Amino acid sequence: MRRIIIKEGPLVFLRDVLIMETLAAIFLYSISFLANYEMLYQSWGLTKIIRYQIFLILGFSLFQLIYVSLLFLNWYFSHYEITEKEIVKKFGLFFRHKKAVSLTNVVSVEIYQSLLSKLMNHATITIVHGNNRVTKIKNANNVDEYVHIIKQLAHNSLTRSSTNKNILSLIKDGESSFMEFKQTMRFDIRKKEVSKEIEHTILKTIVSFLNTNGGILIIGVNDEGEVVGLEDDYKTLPKKNRDGFENHLNTLVKTMIGLPFTKYVDVKFEKVKNFEVCVISIRESHKPAYLRNSDKKEEFFVRVGNSTQPFSMSEAEEYIKTHWK
Repeated sequence: MRRIIIKEGPLVFLRDVLIMETLAAIFLYSISFLANYEMLYQSWGLTKIIRYQIFLILGFSLFQLIYVSLLFLNWYFSHYEITEKEIVKKFGLFFRHKKAVSLTNVVSVEIYQSLLSKLMNHATITIVHGNNRVTKIKNANNVDEYVHIIKQLAHNSLTRSSTNKNILSLIKDGESSFMEFKQTMRFDIRKKEVSKEIEHTILKTIVSFLNTNGGILIIGVNDEGEVVGLEDDYKTLPKKNRDGFENHLNTLVKTMIGLPFTKYVDVKFEKVKNFEVCVISIRESHKPAYLRNSDKKEEFFVRVGNSTQPFSMSEAEEYIKTHWK
């Protein structure tokens, strides 16, 4: 892919100038108590060349000019580069430095706008990683485009990472913000019968991944990470094999979530320890996804950490404003 550069906006430079002005004022005010610098200046005989007051004005102006120029050049030459696998911050005026963060373990990508940022049509992009590290790209323009790119690359990076690992390795890694295990799609192990509630749980997980940053759902693995296979589900279907399983799953997604969302859901089957498991890869949706329950009411779910969380309508409305801007 082509190299994508994200430049932080001028408010970042203005913030640095304000901080420096404050520190300079505190420093100069503090050293004024250490000595009478006017008398020291006069003792050197420099008043014959230039008056002390004029020297102060020129000296402080030159000082401001130097540090404002350095701050500007540092801001001008600093930027973020987006690659297929990571986001790299390049900064430093005299010695270039790099800080890189991987796109594989991105938990969320959000947009924040202050009142001033809104007036300038700029915003801050906040990227939360799985290790609780946070990357902030401040006061950038075209944030909608950049957020879409970052989310897509994060999902692609996760998919590549998952593809490079075998399914058993993924299962050993355990559940996470991008990974969920379910023992069955519709068969209640405890009651030994088909359960609409279990189907509903599967669909909740799919909706939560659609509404967040995508993820992988593996059916045929219990909560302890033990592979148990799909035979219990197969027995409940008219067509008792993987085709029947996939057809039923696709029907559930179409009828309970919606036909437009099926393009974000990819289904494949893998053999693990002589058991078949279903691996469902879900990409982030371009718009909010809702789950229709048995009462025909819509429910909204989001992936939070390694769990699926329901949002009230007011919470969903606020989330949608920031997630799909």
